Amino acid sequence: MSLTDRQRRILESIIKDYVSTAEPVGSRAVVKKHGLKISAATVRNEMADLEEMGYLEQPHTSAGRIPSEKGFRFYVDFMMENETPSDEQMVQLHQALEDRMEDWSDVVQRVGQFLSQVTNYASFIIVPTVKLSQFHSLQIIPMQEDQAIVLVVTDIGIILHRRITIPLSMHPEELKLIGDLFNRALRGKNLHEIKSGDLMALRDEIKTRRKVIDEALEAIDTLLDPQEDRVVITGALNIIKEPEFKDLDKLRRVLTIFEEDDQIKDIVPDHIGEEVAIRIGQENKLEDIKEMSLVFAGYKTTGEMGKMGVIGPVRMEYWKAAGTVESVGLIIDEILERRGLK
Repeated sequence: MSLTDRQRRILESIIKDYVSTAEPVGSRAVVKKHGLKISAATVRNEMADLEEMGYLEQPHTSAGRIPSEKGFRFYVDFMMENETPSDEQMVQLHQALEDRMEDWSDVVQRVGQFLSQVTNYASFIIVPTVKLSQFHSLQIIPMQEDQAIVLVVTDIGIILHRRITIPLSMHPEELKLIGDLFNRALRGKNLHEIKSGDLMALRDEIKTRRKVIDEALEAIDTLLDPQEDRVVITGALNIIKEPEFKDLDKLRRVLTIFEEDDQIKDIVPDHIGEEVAIRIGQENKLEDIKEMSLVFAGYKTTGEMGKMGVIGPVRMEYWKAAGTVESVGLIIDEILERRGLK
Protein backbone atom coordinates (compact mmCIF):
# COMPACT_ATOMS: atom_id res chain seq x y z
CA MET A 1 0.00 0.00 0.00
CA SER A 2 1.40 3.42 -0.94
CA LEU A 3 1.61 6.25 1.58
CA THR A 4 0.28 9.77 1.20
CA ASP A 5 2.68 12.70 1.32
CA ARG A 6 1.45 13.53 4.82
CA GLN A 7 1.97 9.98 6.02
CA ARG A 8 5.48 10.02 4.56
CA ARG A 9 6.31 13.25 6.39
CA ILE A 10 5.01 11.84 9.65
CA LEU A 11 6.92 8.57 9.18
CA GLU A 12 10.13 10.46 8.43
CA SER A 13 9.64 12.70 11.48
CA ILE A 14 9.17 9.70 13.75
CA ILE A 15 12.19 7.92 12.29
CA LYS A 16 14.46 10.95 12.75
CA ASP A 17 13.29 11.53 16.33
CA TYR A 18 13.49 7.87 17.33
CA VAL A 19 16.97 7.44 15.87
CA SER A 20 18.10 10.52 17.77
CA THR A 21 16.51 9.79 21.15
CA ALA A 22 15.87 6.02 21.26
CA GLU A 23 12.49 6.92 22.78
CA PRO A 24 8.95 6.42 21.41
CA VAL A 25 7.62 9.49 19.61
CA GLY A 26 4.26 11.07 20.39
CA SER A 27 1.99 13.10 18.12
CA ARG A 28 2.65 16.40 19.92
CA ALA A 29 6.41 16.00 19.45
CA VAL A 30 5.90 15.39 15.72
CA VAL A 31 3.89 18.59 15.34
CA LYS A 32 6.12 20.72 17.56
CA LYS A 33 9.56 19.65 16.33
CA HIS A 34 8.87 19.28 12.63
CA GLY A 35 6.55 22.18 11.92
CA LEU A 36 3.72 20.11 10.45
CA LYS A 37 0.76 22.41 9.91
CA ILE A 38 -1.78 19.93 11.18
CA SER A 39 -3.20 19.19 14.61
CA ALA A 40 -1.83 16.62 17.04
CA ALA A 41 -5.15 14.78 16.74
CA THR A 42 -4.71 14.45 12.97
CA VAL A 43 -1.16 13.16 13.50
CA ARG A 44 -2.47 10.62 16.03
CA ASN A 45 -4.98 9.33 13.49
CA GLU A 46 -2.30 9.05 10.80
CA MET A 47 0.02 7.28 13.25
CA ALA A 48 -2.72 4.78 14.02
CA ASP A 49 -3.13 4.13 10.29
CA LEU A 50 0.64 3.74 9.85
CA GLU A 51 0.67 1.27 12.73
CA GLU A 52 -2.17 -0.70 11.17
CA MET A 53 -0.23 -0.87 7.90
CA GLY A 54 2.84 -2.15 9.76
CA TYR A 55 5.10 0.89 9.42
CA LEU A 56 4.95 1.84 13.12
CA GLU A 57 4.83 -0.09 16.38
CA GLN A 58 3.60 0.90 19.83
CA PRO A 59 5.65 -0.29 22.80
CA HIS A 60 3.38 -1.60 25.56
CA THR A 61 4.51 0.95 28.12
CA SER A 62 4.29 4.04 25.92
CA ALA A 63 1.68 6.15 24.21
CA GLY A 64 4.21 7.01 21.52
CA ARG A 65 5.22 5.03 18.45
CA ILE A 66 8.50 3.71 17.05
CA PRO A 67 9.31 2.73 13.46
CA SER A 68 9.02 -0.94 12.60
CA GLU A 69 11.59 -2.65 10.40
CA LYS A 70 9.04 -2.32 7.60
CA GLY A 71 8.92 1.42 8.29
CA PHE A 72 12.70 1.72 8.15
CA ARG A 73 12.76 -0.30 4.91
CA PHE A 74 10.16 1.95 3.28
CA TYR A 75 12.11 5.03 4.33
CA VAL A 76 15.43 3.62 3.04
CA ASP A 77 13.96 2.49 -0.29
CA PHE A 78 11.71 5.42 -1.15
CA MET A 79 12.51 8.49 0.92
CA MET A 80 16.10 8.57 2.13
CA GLU A 81 18.70 11.04 0.90
CA ASN A 82 22.26 10.07 1.76
CA GLU A 83 24.22 12.38 4.03
CA THR A 84 27.88 12.46 3.04
CA PRO A 85 30.79 13.33 5.34
CA SER A 86 31.92 16.95 5.39
CA ASP A 87 34.30 18.22 2.71
CA GLU A 88 36.97 18.63 5.38
CA GLN A 89 36.61 15.01 6.52
CA MET A 90 36.81 13.72 2.95
CA VAL A 91 39.90 15.80 2.15
CA GLN A 92 41.62 14.47 5.26
CA LEU A 93 40.78 10.87 4.37
CA HIS A 94 41.86 11.35 0.76
CA GLN A 95 45.23 12.74 1.83
CA ALA A 96 45.73 10.03 4.43
CA LEU A 97 45.08 7.28 1.89
CA GLU A 98 47.27 8.90 -0.77
CA ASP A 99 50.14 9.09 1.70
CA ARG A 100 49.81 5.44 2.69
CA MET A 101 49.05 3.63 -0.56
CA GLU A 102 52.38 1.80 -0.44
CA ASP A 103 51.16 -0.03 2.69
CA TRP A 104 47.75 -1.56 1.99
CA SER A 105 47.32 -2.81 5.55
CA ASP A 106 47.60 0.78 6.80
CA VAL A 107 45.09 1.95 4.19
CA VAL A 108 42.60 -0.67 5.38
CA GLN A 109 43.11 0.36 9.00
CA ARG A 110 42.56 4.04 8.21
CA VAL A 111 39.42 3.35 6.18
CA GLY A 112 38.00 1.27 9.03
CA GLN A 113 38.74 4.01 11.56
CA PHE A 114 37.13 6.63 9.33
CA LEU A 115 33.95 4.61 8.84
CA SER A 116 33.67 3.96 12.56
CA GLN A 117 34.43 7.51 13.69
CA VAL A 118 32.07 9.23 11.24
CA THR A 119 29.12 6.90 11.79
CA ASN A 120 29.72 5.94 15.46
CA TYR A 121 29.05 2.30 14.58
CA ALA A 122 31.35 -0.69 14.24
CA SER A 123 33.04 -0.96 10.85
CA PHE A 124 34.34 -3.98 8.97
CA ILE A 125 36.58 -4.37 5.95
CA ILE A 126 37.05 -7.71 4.20
CA VAL A 127 40.30 -7.72 2.24
CA PRO A 128 40.67 -10.19 -0.66
CA THR A 129 43.28 -12.88 -0.07
CA VAL A 130 46.81 -11.77 -0.79
CA LYS A 131 47.27 -14.64 -3.25
CA LEU A 132 45.26 -12.62 -5.73
CA SER A 133 48.00 -10.00 -5.74
CA GLN A 134 51.02 -9.94 -8.02
CA PHE A 135 54.63 -10.40 -7.01
CA HIS A 136 56.38 -7.05 -7.34
CA SER A 137 59.81 -7.37 -5.76
CA LEU A 138 62.02 -9.04 -3.22
CA GLN A 139 64.81 -7.34 -1.36
CA ILE A 140 67.31 -8.79 1.08
CA ILE A 141 68.36 -5.92 3.29
CA PRO A 142 71.48 -6.33 5.48
CA MET A 143 70.90 -5.30 9.08
CA GLN A 144 73.86 -6.07 11.34
CA GLU A 145 76.57 -8.70 11.43
CA ASP A 146 74.92 -11.96 10.33
CA GLN A 147 71.33 -10.67 10.10
CA ALA A 148 69.25 -9.49 7.14
CA ILE A 149 65.58 -8.81 6.38
CA VAL A 150 63.83 -10.51 3.47
CA LEU A 151 61.18 -8.07 2.26
CA VAL A 152 58.54 -9.40 -0.15
CA VAL A 153 56.38 -6.75 -1.81
CA THR A 154 53.22 -7.23 -3.88
CA ASP A 155 51.58 -4.80 -6.27
CA ILE A 156 49.43 -3.42 -3.44
CA GLY A 157 52.07 -3.03 -0.74
CA ILE A 158 54.29 -4.75 1.74
CA ILE A 159 53.04 -8.20 2.61
CA LEU A 160 55.83 -10.09 4.34
CA HIS A 161 59.13 -9.37 6.01
CA ARG A 162 61.28 -11.93 7.76
CA ARG A 163 64.63 -11.83 9.53
CA ILE A 164 67.16 -14.37 8.25
CA THR A 165 70.72 -15.35 9.06
CA ILE A 166 73.45 -14.66 6.50
CA PRO A 167 77.17 -15.51 6.48
CA LEU A 168 79.38 -12.90 8.10
CA SER A 169 81.40 -12.76 4.90
CA MET A 170 78.44 -11.94 2.67
CA HIS A 171 78.69 -8.62 0.86
CA PRO A 172 75.55 -6.44 0.36
CA GLU A 173 76.12 -6.60 -3.39
CA GLU A 174 75.63 -10.36 -3.29
CA LEU A 175 72.29 -9.88 -1.54
CA LYS A 176 71.25 -7.43 -4.23
CA LEU A 177 72.18 -9.88 -6.99
CA ILE A 178 70.08 -12.61 -5.35
CA GLY A 179 67.13 -10.22 -5.07
CA ASP A 180 67.52 -9.23 -8.72
CA LEU A 181 67.37 -12.88 -9.74
CA PHE A 182 64.10 -13.40 -7.88
CA ASN A 183 62.66 -10.23 -9.37
CA ARG A 184 63.51 -11.17 -12.96
CA ALA A 185 61.94 -14.59 -12.55
CA LEU A 186 58.81 -13.71 -10.57
CA ARG A 187 57.84 -10.06 -11.10
CA GLY A 188 54.33 -9.62 -12.47
CA LYS A 189 53.21 -13.16 -11.68
CA ASN A 190 50.06 -13.63 -9.65
CA LEU A 191 51.09 -15.16 -6.35
CA HIS A 192 48.76 -18.11 -6.85
CA GLU A 193 50.54 -18.85 -10.16
CA ILE A 194 53.97 -19.19 -8.56
CA LYS A 195 54.50 -22.92 -8.14
CA SER A 196 56.96 -24.76 -5.95
CA GLY A 197 58.72 -25.84 -9.15
CA ASP A 198 59.42 -22.19 -10.01
CA LEU A 199 61.07 -21.73 -6.65
CA MET A 200 63.14 -24.90 -6.90
CA ALA A 201 64.35 -23.86 -10.37
CA LEU A 202 65.63 -20.64 -8.83
CA ARG A 203 67.37 -22.61 -6.11
CA ASP A 204 69.12 -24.76 -8.68
CA GLU A 205 70.20 -21.69 -10.64
CA ILE A 206 72.19 -20.30 -7.74
CA LYS A 207 74.91 -22.71 -6.66
CA THR A 208 76.39 -20.56 -3.91
CA ARG A 209 74.96 -19.09 -0.72
CA ARG A 210 72.46 -21.93 -0.57
CA LYS A 211 71.33 -21.15 3.01
CA VAL A 212 70.40 -17.57 2.11
CA ILE A 213 68.52 -18.77 -0.96
CA ASP A 214 66.61 -21.36 1.07
CA GLU A 215 65.52 -18.80 3.66
CA ALA A 216 64.39 -16.35 0.96
CA LEU A 217 62.47 -19.15 -0.76
CA GLU A 218 60.79 -20.03 2.52
CA ALA A 219 59.64 -16.42 2.90
CA ILE A 220 58.02 -16.50 -0.55
CA ASP A 221 56.57 -19.95 0.05
CA THR A 222 54.74 -18.59 3.09
CA LEU A 223 52.74 -16.39 0.73
CA LEU A 224 51.71 -19.43 -1.29
CA ASP A 225 49.98 -21.10 1.64
CA PRO A 226 46.17 -21.09 1.30
CA GLN A 227 44.90 -17.90 2.90
CA GLU A 228 41.48 -16.70 3.86
CA ASP A 229 40.24 -13.20 3.17
CA ARG A 230 41.38 -10.92 5.98
CA VAL A 231 38.80 -9.15 8.15
CA VAL A 232 39.54 -5.85 9.89
CA ILE A 233 37.03 -4.69 12.53
CA THR A 234 37.12 -1.23 14.07
CA GLY A 235 34.92 0.42 16.69
CA ALA A 236 33.19 -2.69 18.03
CA LEU A 237 32.91 -0.99 21.42
CA ASN A 238 30.61 1.61 19.85
CA ILE A 239 27.92 -1.05 20.11
CA ILE A 240 28.10 -0.99 23.91
CA LYS A 241 26.99 2.65 23.99
CA GLU A 242 23.69 1.90 22.25
CA PRO A 243 20.71 1.65 24.66
CA GLU A 244 19.37 -1.37 22.76
CA PHE A 245 22.25 -3.44 24.14
CA LYS A 246 22.09 -2.64 27.84
CA ASP A 247 20.73 -6.16 28.23
CA LEU A 248 23.87 -8.28 28.79
CA ASP A 249 22.55 -11.38 27.02
CA LYS A 250 21.69 -9.35 23.94
CA LEU A 251 25.08 -7.61 24.07
CA ARG A 252 26.94 -10.92 24.35
CA ARG A 253 25.13 -12.29 21.32
CA VAL A 254 26.09 -9.26 19.28
CA LEU A 255 29.72 -9.17 20.41
CA THR A 256 30.23 -12.81 19.42
CA ILE A 257 29.90 -11.62 15.82
CA PHE A 258 33.19 -9.76 16.16
CA GLU A 259 35.12 -12.65 17.74
CA GLU A 260 35.49 -14.77 14.60
CA ASP A 261 36.37 -13.59 11.10
CA ASP A 262 34.05 -16.21 9.61
CA GLN A 263 31.08 -14.63 11.40
CA ILE A 264 31.64 -11.32 9.64
CA LYS A 265 32.19 -13.03 6.29
CA ASP A 266 28.94 -14.96 6.72
CA ILE A 267 26.79 -11.88 7.29
CA VAL A 268 27.80 -10.19 4.01
CA PRO A 269 26.64 -11.77 0.72
CA ASP A 270 29.34 -13.38 -1.41
CA HIS A 271 28.25 -11.64 -4.59
CA ILE A 272 27.89 -7.90 -4.12
CA GLY A 273 28.52 -4.93 -6.34
CA GLU A 274 29.99 -1.54 -5.63
CA GLU A 275 26.57 -0.01 -4.92
CA VAL A 276 25.65 0.50 -1.27
CA ALA A 277 23.29 -2.16 0.10
CA ILE A 278 21.37 -2.19 3.38
CA ARG A 279 20.09 -5.11 5.44
CA ILE A 280 17.72 -4.29 8.27
CA GLY A 281 17.18 -6.52 11.30
CA GLN A 282 15.34 -9.70 10.34
CA GLU A 283 16.61 -9.43 6.76
CA ASN A 284 19.95 -10.75 8.05
CA LYS A 285 20.39 -14.49 7.82
CA LEU A 286 22.43 -15.02 11.01
CA GLU A 287 20.33 -15.25 14.17
CA ASP A 288 22.79 -13.26 16.29
CA ILE A 289 22.56 -10.24 14.00
CA LYS A 290 18.81 -10.09 13.49
CA GLU A 291 18.68 -7.20 15.96
CA MET A 292 21.28 -5.27 13.95
CA SER A 293 21.50 -3.57 10.58
CA LEU A 294 24.27 -3.59 7.99
CA VAL A 295 25.23 -0.95 5.46
CA PHE A 296 27.88 -2.25 3.07
CA ALA A 297 29.39 -2.09 -0.41
CA GLY A 298 32.08 -3.78 -2.44
CA TYR A 299 35.35 -2.37 -3.72
CA LYS A 300 37.45 -3.92 -6.45
CA THR A 301 41.20 -4.42 -6.19
CA THR A 302 43.50 -6.62 -8.27
CA GLY A 303 40.44 -8.02 -10.03
CA GLU A 304 38.76 -9.26 -6.87
CA MET A 305 35.96 -7.82 -4.76
CA GLY A 306 36.61 -6.71 -1.22
CA LYS A 307 33.81 -5.61 1.10
CA MET A 308 33.38 -2.84 3.63
CA GLY A 309 30.60 -1.44 5.75
CA VAL A 310 29.21 -0.68 9.17
CA ILE A 311 27.15 -2.62 11.71
CA GLY A 312 24.80 -0.90 14.12
CA PRO A 313 21.38 -1.13 15.73
CA VAL A 314 18.21 -1.22 13.66
CA ARG A 315 17.73 2.30 15.04
CA MET A 316 20.49 3.47 12.72
CA GLU A 317 21.24 6.73 10.94
CA TYR A 318 20.97 4.94 7.61
CA TRP A 319 21.36 8.19 5.67
CA LYS A 320 24.73 8.93 7.28
CA ALA A 321 25.97 5.32 7.15
CA ALA A 322 25.06 4.90 3.48
CA GLY A 323 26.55 8.27 2.51
CA THR A 324 29.80 7.51 4.33
CA VAL A 325 30.22 4.02 2.87
CA GLU A 326 29.46 5.35 -0.62
CA SER A 327 31.91 8.26 -0.31
CA VAL A 328 34.73 6.08 1.01
CA GLY A 329 34.14 3.58 -1.79
CA LEU A 330 34.49 6.32 -4.41
CA ILE A 331 37.79 7.51 -2.93
CA ILE A 332 39.22 3.98 -2.75
CA ASP A 333 38.17 3.31 -6.34
CA GLU A 334 39.71 6.56 -7.54
CA ILE A 335 43.05 5.90 -5.86
CA LEU A 336 43.25 2.24 -6.87
CA GLU A 337 42.35 3.05 -10.47
CA ARG A 338 44.94 5.81 -10.69
CA ARG A 339 47.57 3.40 -9.42
CA GLY A 340 46.51 0.63 -11.78
CA LEU A 341 45.23 -1.68 -9.04
CA LYS A 342 41.58 -1.98 -10.16
